[in-house]
Amino acid sequence: MRILHTADWHLGHRLYNHDRTPEHAAALQWLEGLIEREAIDVVIVAGDVFDVSNPSNQARQLYYQFLSRLLATDVAAAIVVGGNHDSPSMLDAPREVLQELNLHVVGAARSQVQSQVVTIRTNREGEEEELIVAAVPFLRERDVRSAKFGESPDERMTGIKQGIQDHFTEIGAAAVATRSANTVPILATGHLFVGGATDSEDKKSHIYQADENNIDAGNFPNCFDYVALGHVHRAQSVNGQDNIRYCGSLVPLTFVEGMSDRSVRIVDIGKAGEPVSSRKIPVPTARKLYRLHGTLDVVKAKLRAAVAEHLNREGEDILTPWAEVRVLTDDRIHDLPEQLAATVLEVAAPEPVREPIKFLRRSQERLSPAPAAAPQQTKQLDELSPVDVFQLLCAAEELSEEVATEVLTDFRDLINWKQDQDND
Repeated sequence: MRILHTADWHLGHRLYNHDRTPEHAAALQWLEGLIEREAIDVVIVAGDVFDVSNPSNQARQLYYQFLSRLLATDVAAAIVVGGNHDSPSMLDAPREVLQELNLHVVGAARSQVQSQVVTIRTNREGEEEELIVAAVPFLRERDVRSAKFGESPDERMTGIKQGIQDHFTEIGAAAVATRSANTVPILATGHLFVGGATDSEDKKSHIYQADENNIDAGNFPNCFDYVALGHVHRAQSVNGQDNIRYCGSLVPLTFVEGMSDRSVRIVDIGKAGEPVSSRKIPVPTARKLYRLHGTLDVVKAKLRAAVAEHLNREGEDILTPWAEVRVLTDDRIHDLPEQLAATVLEVAAPEPVREPIKFLRRSQERLSPAPAAAPQQTKQLDELSPVDVFQLLCAAEELSEEVATEVLTDFRDLINWKQDQDND
């Protein structure tokens, strides 16, 4: 049976408040073509379908359009599980209707773990096959344990880790009990950080406070022939085990991720216990993300190369690349936007066929360490008010005066509201 393993779509994502819908639309359209070309039997989406819990109508439309178009293919079934960015209730809302179409959605863990086990049967060219899927979504603390009064943070983390492991053990046993024969393979999904994985792509949101202390690859039950993981955006096997894999995100979500290919994975599963073969399929990039960091001369050289690469790309659906510029300098460059624009014109014609590049962020950072003699005023955290801390955060984020004033007003309103709640 042939399976498409994909995850971490993050539909509705915005990069520096810029809409990503065209990129996601292009990626999903390519995915539909891949499903047809590769004769996919089962589609697995291992969490983080959406970027926020209340996604835009455009993001929802992309999701439901993709599911509806699967019905016109030879795909036998699709399994979608919720991630930490998804709203379980929103994903699960139409699950009964979708289930009748062999589109199975598990937005959150269920009280009866058996209901997370899905049996899929295919009949391609007269050959009948069966697959059991243990559909495990992102597991929140309330899904796996009850908090205990007076427990320490370490005890809490140990309890969470054990609860996650117990959930996989329980659903593994349920999957084994469900299959019609011992030769029927079992695939499990998961949306979590598994010990042994590496995530060096500037990803700042993790599952729990002690993300690296989630379960290890060896904690998965041996009955799982393949574990389709999501949450880590870098495609990889875990601890060298080829049957436990992250497929990677569908589009780059940061400029750091834009430095490497995004991918999905095609998995071929035979009988239970037999080696599983899989291969990485790079996702074509509709919009390049360029991270231009260094001295001014280095940034200009990288910019020329980026513009030349974009203008030489072939295809009608290529989107304007975005760039993040960070110049290292000891002298403030007051005309940085003008210098960057002039550098673009060195490569692009006055009226190029397509827009050469768009700068989403420009910043300057000190190249040399601050002089040792320069006194720096420091305060302990307990000497600062919440408003003081928030103002320092605004300064660190280099917000404009107008934006900083607006968000500071909102922050003060939030503090006042919280104080009113505490006084009630």
